Amino acid sequence: MLFNQLSVYKIESIPEINPSEFEALLGQKPFAPTLSQQVESLGWQPLMHQSRSWAVDQAVLVQMRREQRNVPPSVIRDLADQRFAEQQHRPSRDELRQMKEAILLELLPQAFPTHQDSLMLIDHKHQQLWVDQSSEKRVSQVTGLLRETIEQHGGLKIVPLFGSEPLNALLSSWLLNGPPAGFELGDSAKLINPREGGQITVSRLGLPDDNVLAHLRDGLSADQLELVYQDQIRFTLKSDGHLTKIKVLTEADDIPDMDSDDPAVRFDADLRLMTAQLRGLIHALKTAMAE
Repeated sequence: MLFNQLSVYKIESIPEINPSEFEALLGQKPFAPTLSQQVESLGWQPLMHQSRSWAVDQAVLVQMRREQRNVPPSVIRDLADQRFAEQQHRPSRDELRQMKEAILLELLPQAFPTHQDSLMLIDHKHQQLWVDQSSEKRVSQVTGLLRETIEQHGGLKIVPLFGSEPLNALLSSWLLNGPPAGFELGDSAKLINPREGGQITVSRLGLPDDNVLAHLRDGLSADQLELVYQDQIRFTLKSDGHLTKIKVLTEADDIPDMDSDDPAVRFDADLRLMTAQLRGLIHALKTAMAE
């Protein structure tokens, strides 16, 4: 499974761009490593054979790379305090800010850059957009880069497919009364106290568990719930609608090309399989949430 987390959006508008032109647009915003005094760099990273997009069954996969040079704020703060102490000067707020900015630029070239890749699939068949992230900030970076890439052809408008409203009540109901058809409860959950702010996390515990159910009846609500879809995919559904810890439970021994010696052929087969599996899971969740 190429995705191990998933944020799903309904596409309300997206320009029609042919595959070769879309590839060219991605090439106009390629990933480039950070410069010595650059905090962050974003761009499209090739997937296979220098192709920045990969199309299967009316869907297109792309990959954004984000590189960051990180200087811990505590290091900057301590060094700023040290320098002002040496000057025997109590700085104003503006002076402190300017000193911190100067120290950041001074230390950035020494900071070791780290990068993170984020996959995104544009499912034209179902008018959905999938992002292999569960952080709103990271999702916004990927979708923002897509908007910049295609803006000369038209705008991108998306809304969450799940989680436009918190799913706590729904997850609690599934835990208390049983999950919808096609799903089984996993062995982990996170409960929160909406009034007092406490939380309870359970793992490796057969659900439903009597103690967990008692907590729900006492006023706690489910914030995360592990589910299994058709004995094929294990995942955790969060109250904000994001899916995490996605894991395929069945081997794809009977799928053609999975054992090919050609990495591109294997990648294509893996992407086709993942797209079919996640389409089924997303449709089942959407149906269950509408009941």
